Parts: sequence; C-alpha cells; structure tokens
Amino acid sequence: MTLRLPRALALAAAFALPAPLWAQTDQGDAPAPAAEPAQADIADVVATVDGVDITMGEIILMRANLPDQYQSLPDDQLYEALVQQAINQVLLARRGEASGAADAPLAKLRADLDRRNYLAESGLRAIVRAATSDEALRPLYEERYAAAEPVQEVRASHILVAEKELADTLRAEIVGGAAFADVAAEHGTDGTRTRGGDLGWFTRDRMVPPFAEAAFAAPEGEVTEPVQTQFGWHLILVTGKRDQPIPPFEQVRADLARAAASEAADAAVEAARGDAEITRPETPPAAGGIRRDDLLTP
Repeated sequence: MTLRLPRALALAAAFALPAPLWAQTDQGDAPAPAAEPAQADIADVVATVDGVDITMGEIILMRANLPDQYQSLPDDQLYEALVQQAINQVLLARRGEASGAADAPLAKLRADLDRRNYLAESGLRAIVRAATSDEALRPLYEERYAAAEPVQEVRASHILVAEKELADTLRAEIVGGAAFADVAAEHGTDGTRTRGGDLGWFTRDRMVPPFAEAAFAAPEGEVTEPVQTQFGWHLILVTGKRDQPIPPFEQVRADLARAAASEAADAAVEAARGDAEITRPETPPAAGGIRRDDLLTP
C-alpha cells in the first residue's frame, strides 16, 4: 500500500524552511544516529519525469522539513510517499510555468528569500556549533555553577491555617510533644498536609519574603512562632540546611547550550551590522503595506 501524505503536509515537506540555526544546537538529547547509515548520495536520481531528474538530495530535504510525528514512519513508506509527492510537484510545476507563474514577482521573491535564509543560517552554523561545543561550554559551566557562590537551601515543613489563635494553639501542642507531621495532616489547609507539611528543599527566592526570612533564620528542629503571609498563618519546622548541590555538567548542558547559542548568534549579527553600511529611505513605504498580499499576484 502506498502512503499518501496529507495535502498540507505535502506542502510543508516541499517548501518549509528549517528552524533557526540557534534552535538546532547539539544539546545532548538528540536520538543517536543509526550504527550503519544507509548508503546514499544527494546526486542519486530517484525518478525522472519527462527528462527532469528528482534527486535523493531533494527527498532528504523534503523529509527533514516534515513535522516530528511523521519522522518515525518506516523508511520505505516515507521514501515512496515523498518520491510520489516530488513527481506530482514536477508535473504541477510545469503547469504553473506554462501559465506564466515563473515570471511572476512572487517566484523571484520566494527564490531570493529562501536562498538568503539558507545562506544566513549557514553563516551562523559554524559560529553556533563552536559556541555550543563541550570545550566552549565547560568554562561557562565552571563560571555559572562550579565556581559560583554557594546558594543556601533549607528543608522545612509547615502548617498553614487561617487564624493566628489556632496557630498558637497548634504550636503549643507540638511543643508539648505532639508530632508536627500529625498536626499538619489534621489541621493543615494546603496540599502539603498529605505529606506532613513537608515542603522539600528550597532557596530563599522560592518563598514569599516573610516565610523565607523566618525559615532561614529559624534553628533546625525548632517550631517557629506563627508567621503571617498573604496565604494565612504558618508554623514552620526547619528540618535541614545545606548549600545547594552543584548540578553535573550533563544535567545543565542543554540550558548552557541554548544560552551560548543565542549569545553567539546575537554577537554575530551585531558584528555583521557594525561592518555594514545600512541606509533607509527618508520616506519609507506605509507600514500597512505588509498586509497587501494582493501585490504578490499579477
């Protein structure tokens, strides 16, 4: 059975442009390539339509521009569907050329714009690849994580109630020997009650200021006096303090790569603009002209 691509998908395969280069950096989460990639050459002819050759390079480009959900289709089905679509394009392109579409302003505009986009992306490829290599990212990791000032974390449990009087009563029960977790489970009013009020580890900036100040100032193992926030009244029990663990390089590599790629791309653009002579007309076209799609068709 021959796989037939949906019409919108077929157009996407034929004409979609690749994503910006800095969104295509190697972030360590791409699927591993096949151990033995299929032998192919972009000049290999996959079909000839009335003397017009369709090459493997064109099919590869069409496949690369498909949405992710179609990339996992079996190679034989996807190959045949794309070849058939390419054949249809050649036949329909001939009709378009016969109608004079090749001489239409849009034909040249599309060709120029697509070429410019490809060349611009290619110009950034080496810059971004170098900026996101392990060799480039390691110093950035050292600066932002390994050599950074340690950030203190606290682990705490809390009991949230609506009234201070109840908070005072519950604190007295806990000081008198009641288990904090049991009291939290019975009287807490937020989602932490199901785990004894445990909030896990957090940094100061994760909590509203009154809560953070009380939690980071409290001695470990002692229940604070009631603390008021916009959520109500809290009893806080600090159960641990530590410096925030430094994440391993592999864990933050993707974030570092995204930041480095964006910075490298921006720097390259700024450098290019700095070396260029850019002029703008004193009387620019009306901005509303960008909506004149009718100008693209004769």
